[in-house]
Amino acid sequence: MAPDEAVPELIRMRLAGDVAGLRRSLRSEDVSTALRAAELLGDIGGPEACEALLHCLAMPGRYPRHLELWVISPLARLGERRAVPFLLRRLREGLPENTSWPETLYGALGTLGGPEVVRELVERLAGPRPSKYVVDAVAALRPPEAVPALLAALWTLLPWDEVHAVRALGAMRDPRTGAPLLFLVDSEGTSPPLRRAAVAALADLPEESWPPPAGWIPEIMLRRALRDPDAATAAPAAELLARTKTGRDELRGGLMDSVPGRRAPYRVPDCVAVTVCGFIQKRPDLFGEEQDYRDVPTLIELLDAAAVPTVRRAAAGALGAVGGTVATQALLAALGDRRVGEAVARAMARLPRPPVRDLLALLSGTGDATQRLYAAEALGHLEHTAAAPLLLSTALGEEEPPKLRAAAVDALAALRHRPAAAGLATLAEDAELPGTLRSRALHALGRIGARESLPAVLAAVREASATVRLQAAKALGAFPGAEAAEALGALAARDADRDVARAAVRALGRIGAPAAPVLASLTRPLRPELADDLIAALAGCPGPEAVAGLCELTDPTHPEEVHVAVAAALGERGDPAAARPLTALLTDDHWACRDAALPALTSLDTEEADTYVLTHPHPPHRDRTALRAALTVIAGRRGPRLAEPRSNGADG
Repeated sequence: MAPDEAVPELIRMRLAGDVAGLRRSLRSEDVSTALRAAELLGDIGGPEACEALLHCLAMPGRYPRHLELWVISPLARLGERRAVPFLLRRLREGLPENTSWPETLYGALGTLGGPEVVRELVERLAGPRPSKYVVDAVAALRPPEAVPALLAALWTLLPWDEVHAVRALGAMRDPRTGAPLLFLVDSEGTSPPLRRAAVAALADLPEESWPPPAGWIPEIMLRRALRDPDAATAAPAAELLARTKTGRDELRGGLMDSVPGRRAPYRVPDCVAVTVCGFIQKRPDLFGEEQDYRDVPTLIELLDAAAVPTVRRAAAGALGAVGGTVATQALLAALGDRRVGEAVARAMARLPRPPVRDLLALLSGTGDATQRLYAAEALGHLEHTAAAPLLLSTALGEEEPPKLRAAAVDALAALRHRPAAAGLATLAEDAELPGTLRSRALHALGRIGARESLPAVLAAVREASATVRLQAAKALGAFPGAEAAEALGALAARDADRDVARAAVRALGRIGAPAAPVLASLTRPLRPELADDLIAALAGCPGPEAVAGLCELTDPTHPEEVHVAVAAALGERGDPAAARPLTALLTDDHWACRDAALPALTSLDTEEADTYVLTHPHPPHRDRTALRAALTVIAGRRGPRLAEPRSNGADG
């Protein structure tokens, strides 16, 4: 069989489940043919295919050179445990260095497992410098008897692969790893990446095994991690501390040692307060007046103006989570501080009993300008509908400060208060107002979606200000209809501002079916900067016009990334009309396009599309994963032999 004839013939064998034919192909003088036959036998599976692959593994001299190494992965996928003795023998004989074979072989052993595999891996962990692939195989199998060896190997893997080993220890989820991991976390010489990995591994331990018997107080050993400025290290340390009462007291101590004016010998970095406050927001049930009388007073001290703004904002969030009368009063008092007002407004929305009356009173005039501004924000976060009339009058009040009016408009947007649409449209059309306020009004109109406000939004797309046009484009997505779609199409096609054009395409996608013709027209010609958004919009748009638009983008003049995205979108649509355009991608010079077109064609589930997949030439020296997956799907539709992995079997 000539190499150029092998591909279609092998495909025929795969579809027919012709194990005997593929077994003969294993002996082909053309190495590429033999490799493909091995892969396809693994895809078919079943006893006969396993026997063919095992024979190649047991009698390598009868097959092309190194073919036995290529059957390892298929046998592992099939769960063929009879391959284990041969794999262990091959491992002891040695493997080529600087190749992928060690990874392949150890990966197969980690998949197949068994007592003899575990013994071999444990022995290799005891070597002078175990391979990272040995560590990976142990992590995949998670045998309890390998824990001591893996812990011992950790020190031999310093300083290059220690993070890899620690992650493997975390995968074991074995309580015996707790104490060594704690010592790594506590050690001053531990590098930041290693400490981060060790804390993550500790967090993976079962809660019932915490705290581990470390010979020292575990909560104290976690202090260094809690004080780490990296949230990826500090946050899991806080979660570990919260598992015990002693640990929660440690968190409280860190919080109290962060307050302004704390004496230098006892003061901790500000990041500790941020970490603990963040954890309190996640688990408010563990803190507050009912849990410890010190919690709320400490958080109030951290909210004081003497603390840095980052800490103050974190404290506000924590107070909003724990709630209570004292916490609520402290938040109200801080509402007038511009440096933390936004955080305080958000925190009030989290309070179990928000002070709605106080906020309404502040907004109506009892508060100063800053308090009124953040009271409006808080009422918006609370989505308190009864506040809408007061918010609207504030937004329309010409004598009010612009920032206050903008905050009131944002709150109305959050409320989606339809009676406010007419007043907001007036704001949007007033050319004398600042562009920021008009943009906020347009945003609110888009959230409300009242049909009567459409003319105001349409007028805004012709404004000179790009900020106003941007918000108008976003708002038009809430008005399904031809008029809005045409205006958005004009913005997408001709607006010089890239952000405006992209917003217009996204808004067309939200409109849906009425926008399909406009979206399709944007493919001819295609603005390169709009490609991703246009493909996403067409993919979510129903109807044949959207499919036709996607098919236009398979034109060979478009770049690789466009073709890959279009193939995925057409595959998800599953429209038979996409078969011929997708076939054009099979001739693309870029392998990523071909690999994207194969599953897309297969998903169409038509004879035409399947024929394209089966008859089109495929490059002989390319990764065949996508083609094999497509053949498996097609064979399944045609009623192939069932491929049932073998989990056990006698050695042979």
